[in-house]
Amino acid sequence: MAYALLANVPAIIGLYMSFFPPLIYALFGTSRHVSIGGIAVISLMTGNVINSFNIESGLITVHKNVTYDSLQTTYDEVTIAMGLSFTVGLLQLILSIFQLGFVTLFLSDTFISGYTASTAVLVLTSQIPDLFGIKIQRRTGFFKIVYIYIELFKRLRETNIVTLFISISAIITIYIVKEYLEPLYKRLIKRWKIFRKVQIPIPIELIVIIIGTILSYTLHLDSRYNVKTIKTIGKGFRAPQWHEWKLLPILVKESIPIAIVSYTISYSLAKNYAKQLNYVVDANRELSAYGLCNIICSFFGCYPCASSLARTSVCVNLGGRTQACLVAIIIVSLRNLLMKVTDILTIGRVTKLEAIVWISTFVSTIILDVDYGLIVGIFVSFIVVILYHFRPRTFVLGVLEDNQVHRLSQDYSNAREFTNIKMLRFEAPVMYFNGEYFNDSILKALEDKSKTNKEKIDSSSERFIQYDQNEMHVIIDCSAISQIDYSGGKIFIQTIKELNDRKYQVYLCNLPYYEWETLQNLGISKICSVTIMATISDAIQKIQDEQQQTIDQIDALLPSTNHINV
Repeated sequence: MAYALLANVPAIIGLYMSFFPPLIYALFGTSRHVSIGGIAVISLMTGNVINSFNIESGLITVHKNVTYDSLQTTYDEVTIAMGLSFTVGLLQLILSIFQLGFVTLFLSDTFISGYTASTAVLVLTSQIPDLFGIKIQRRTGFFKIVYIYIELFKRLRETNIVTLFISISAIITIYIVKEYLEPLYKRLIKRWKIFRKVQIPIPIELIVIIIGTILSYTLHLDSRYNVKTIKTIGKGFRAPQWHEWKLLPILVKESIPIAIVSYTISYSLAKNYAKQLNYVVDANRELSAYGLCNIICSFFGCYPCASSLARTSVCVNLGGRTQACLVAIIIVSLRNLLMKVTDILTIGRVTKLEAIVWISTFVSTIILDVDYGLIVGIFVSFIVVILYHFRPRTFVLGVLEDNQVHRLSQDYSNAREFTNIKMLRFEAPVMYFNGEYFNDSILKALEDKSKTNKEKIDSSSERFIQYDQNEMHVIIDCSAISQIDYSGGKIFIQTIKELNDRKYQVYLCNLPYYEWETLQNLGISKICSVTIMATISDAIQKIQDEQQQTIDQIDALLPSTNHINV
């Protein structure tokens, strides 16, 4: 019911959301553990769609340039929410038919973390006016969070003290029970055998709702102290209702971000549970299950649903009359989502580009609203993916004392190079957009002598270095080159040809078979000289064997001596 209020629909819809979606998902879904229903993020997005229309006298007047006979039609909030659920489900079902469940692979954990954290801030902001008992104008669009806080501070003198007291008391009660008493309670009940396998949590949200309802009824808080309540909640289920078909085309645009976000959150949660409990969920079957849930449930008054995030779906299972108590439940249930703000500290230490994705998603969602934040976050994520492949890293490799090959870095400061062997690794596919960078980075790595510490590895290498200083070898580790396209292949061959012209003998190691076929089809064997080896160690051994053979041949022609002075 709390999430229903967040979606700007009657509280009774929250009870429908706790019944119909789980029932439908149980028939079509593949996850054994996710809970489908109303969640904070989707409820907020639904509420924003409803608020985007002009609300007059409890009815929603839709002003759109459409081709229907009547350009102005009035609908109530539930009709809008039902239509939105239907269009969201239809989009998800179409995506599943075309096997497009893989699109979530492009939405990284960093993006999801930043997006959910920012929507948690927006949800919290939407509840603060009710926390103080202040009625402010509903806002949508850019900088709405700024305008909300400006209006809130201007009206602080209108704070309802009784509402504020009830809200704070409920928040403190729920928080203390959840964070302190419930862990202690779980440890105590484990002493009884009957509770070891089935742990019964403390239903503190239900207790708060019951107490709030009793106080509201007995003390007449709504009439005496102007405390906002939910009023009467209807009995039973509403009869199935047909959609207003003229409304659906108008809602398609608003449905796209909701369909993407709800599927991303739901599938991520299902996949995480499946990994933990050793079973598999199918991305496309999940997508079709979510689509069917939204389509079927839309006829029963439901708005778009998704898998419960951070176990907050308990809110939709509660009934009550005091809205301040529902506000408290929402705020406390958001604590885990709000803690995702700290993810940026870890992400920033790992990679700066991923930190940019998180920050841009978080800031744009808060400032521009959830729809535009989704677009900005996805756009920046794609830019980061392009940057990773457009300018990938090229490492110079060295050999440790145990003959294991590693890249030269601070972690392997004792790694050394052979004097006449340069080992390189290019960590990306070679495609049309980064082929020139591949060429430049390989040639630059060979010219940059200042970053490497040369050391003669053994006596045999010392001897062949003395005999032929001009014989140079380049070993390219291709283990990270997962794909080579036509343009990238031509530049790849051109690079090897340039190395041959500079008197380098080139060895390709760990090259995938299909990429070698691509190079062969482009005529690599006719254009340049290259040797294919299975591993870097094999290439090094081959070079040393050839050098040793040369040394032995020269030794046979020279007088017996222990040392040769050049």
